[in-house]
Amino acid sequence: MRVAMRGPNAVTISWRTGGNFGKNDTPEPRVEYSTSKAFTDKVTVTGTTDNYDKGSFFHNVALLNLSPSTTYYYRILAAPTCVRESGIHSFTTAPLAGNPSAVSITLVGDLGNDNLLNLGGSSRTMKGLRQVADKTDFFVHIGDISYADDYGLGVPFEFYEQSWNSWQKHMTEVTANQFYMTGPGNHEVTCAILGDFLCLNSNYKNFSAYLHRFRMPGDESGGYKNLWYSFDYGLVHYVIINTETDFPDAPSGPGTLLNGGNFKGLTGQLDWLKADLEAANGNRAQVPWIIVSGHRPFFGSLPKLPALPGNCDSCRTAFDPLLQQYNVDFYVSGHVHWYERLYPIDANGNPIAYNYDNQPGPIHIINGAGGAPEGKASVKTPISASAKIVSAFGFARLELKDASNARLSFVDSKTMQEVDSVDIIRHH
Repeated sequence: MRVAMRGPNAVTISWRTGGNFGKNDTPEPRVEYSTSKAFTDKVTVTGTTDNYDKGSFFHNVALLNLSPSTTYYYRILAAPTCVRESGIHSFTTAPLAGNPSAVSITLVGDLGNDNLLNLGGSSRTMKGLRQVADKTDFFVHIGDISYADDYGLGVPFEFYEQSWNSWQKHMTEVTANQFYMTGPGNHEVTCAILGDFLCLNSNYKNFSAYLHRFRMPGDESGGYKNLWYSFDYGLVHYVIINTETDFPDAPSGPGTLLNGGNFKGLTGQLDWLKADLEAANGNRAQVPWIIVSGHRPFFGSLPKLPALPGNCDSCRTAFDPLLQQYNVDFYVSGHVHWYERLYPIDANGNPIAYNYDNQPGPIHIINGAGGAPEGKASVKTPISASAKIVSAFGFARLELKDASNARLSFVDSKTMQEVDSVDIIRHH
């Protein structure tokens, strides 16, 4: 069960059912919601169903015309074919754009399920996310969500669909009660990370599982489904981009090993991003902070290496000029299985200052240490722009205190202690 922002004053409730002998067991998915836990003023809404595999059906119900900054209670209603009513869950809607209240964001990447390589790292981070949920306005998962395409890697007999189902079940306590916004990574492209040619079920190719299992506000923001989109939440305009496909020399595009995309050609995503950032930059007086997240890093201490996570040169060429042009505050990525905070840098990755006191350009954060089922990253010599590297499982937290002040931290999910923190000033 999942709840995600859909647009101003709207959310989407999403869930999966297993079907009834290959047929849809919930032909009319319905959600009942209310501002009262007793459901005294309840409203019932019917949604839609889609699927890509006979063993799973994915239901989405849109709750529209909600009041800002308001707690709503909801439950999924029973269906005639042995689908029971859910328990009661709740969420609090986003404040109006420009609301001066502080915004708390929890950021996680590269999470996956437990296996013999991470030795419980994923479940520790999931537990940590549950512990900070009541202090989080919304979560952002920066790609590499379930690692289902690594099925069998230290998890015998757990295959592609089972891995996805297992991950979503384990995360329900968080995703059913907090906005959980997602972006695509390389592990969402197809069902076999070693190559699309090994994915023998055509229903599992080209982001199919990811596009069905989540419902992000791509249509509402002029983007494309769950792959690139944006939303406002009080002080922040948040943008998700797709660093896998749909731009020149994309690392997972048509003809590559993973053979994904293109959905809008080589320029559709970039044209949308330019227009979105231009509008957001022009609205800085109301919504001062702009954050962009994409799975692959542009700069960092781990260079591009064959078959290993590292910097994405083609991503940097495609996206970074737009981030520079429109004064984006943060670029948050994953992919590399550690946490790395860079000092302010120029367009070539060279440090321009060793503090965060109103420096220009995006601050680059690599946050791929959620669970790292393929193993942690390490490097002998960090780049000169590297301010901090943490090779431990965990997640980042970003608090936007007001229009000019922010605080970034990284929490080690084993100890639940902050192992990095820094204050950031931006005079927007």
